[in-house]
Amino acid sequence: MSLILFERFLVFAEQAASSKPKLPTEIDSDELNSALVSYGVVLLHSHMEQCLQSAMEIKCQRCSDPEVRAFALSIRDDKTGKIGLDALKQTLKRFSQTSNQAFKDYLVAFGGDAAWESIRNNRHTIGHYGTPASCSLADLRSYYGDIRRVLGFYCDVLGLTSAEVASISSLIVLPTP
Repeated sequence: MSLILFERFLVFAEQAASSKPKLPTEIDSDELNSALVSYGVVLLHSHMEQCLQSAMEIKCQRCSDPEVRAFALSIRDDKTGKIGLDALKQTLKRFSQTSNQAFKDYLVAFGGDAAWESIRNNRHTIGHYGTPASCSLADLRSYYGDIRRVLGFYCDVLGLTSAEVASISSLIVLPTP
């Protein structure tokens, strides 16, 4: 999966939502919109998780000691499966306090943490309680832009090169130097 798939879905969902007058009468446009947003939240969350796992894998593959590398890769999914910002900070802290602080500084300067946590929390309520997303399609579009930047911050503090980040997704936005 990649962020490009999510972006394509978002365009589709926006087009579907804008065609309300053309819908058959048996389709409730509000229910359709809610279903599209809920699916979009789950899809975006899965892409966020995949990007984090790929970034961590690239970082771990750099280790020259095969046993340490194998150990790091064996716990990668567990550590990147928890994608709350506090969990990301804790993971970065295991590398260095400098990485953790740099990520915090990016978040403070940019403020993309609200979008990240909103998608994470919405996915939780959709997946665990079966309730629809509490955000709109416009929110989802806005959050998507912020999330691309937060992923870029994470990749940057892990020390990934722009080529390595592009191999994860060309849509991740790295901070400008």
